[in-house]
Amino acid sequence: MTRRTFAPDPGGLISGAIMLAIGIAVTVTSLGYGIGSLRRMDAGFFPMLLGAGAILLGLAITLLHGLFPVRSDEAETPVPETIDWAERWHRLRPMLLVPLGIAAFAALLETAGLLIATFALVLISGLAAEKPDLRRLVVIALLAPVGAWVIFVLGFGLPFKLY
Repeated sequence: MTRRTFAPDPGGLISGAIMLAIGIAVTVTSLGYGIGSLRRMDAGFFPMLLGAGAILLGLAITLLHGLFPVRSDEAETPVPETIDWAERWHRLRPMLLVPLGIAAFAALLETAGLLIATFALVLISGLAAEKPDLRRLVVIALLAPVGAWVIFVLGFGLPFKLY
């Protein structure tokens, strides 16, 4: 007969603690901007709401994974003998490529312009998909800059350098 154990999920506890810390930091920082009232919101009102939401989410995640631990059939998770690098890349790809796409957009926006920066953002971030269809991705990457130009330059009148 296998022995069943209840152990807190360390990944969930760490995730909840990180979200809680971010929420506290955002809330404390927002207090320095002034909150105002519901009728006349000040600059710190919305960040304070986001920080409070992050605190609640962090508490919920932490309590969920701490008070209601995951049921496991084994006391310890077995360590794999070999490392599957393809599986690791598959899991890390979205966490690396989406921030890389955002960083490319930020770096290219002033130097290369809105059209090229948006193209790079969509193309790099789109490669994070589980099975990216390159033909579809290139079409979207070509159309997204046009949409960004219509919305932000023509619609809002923002003075972006186009190329």
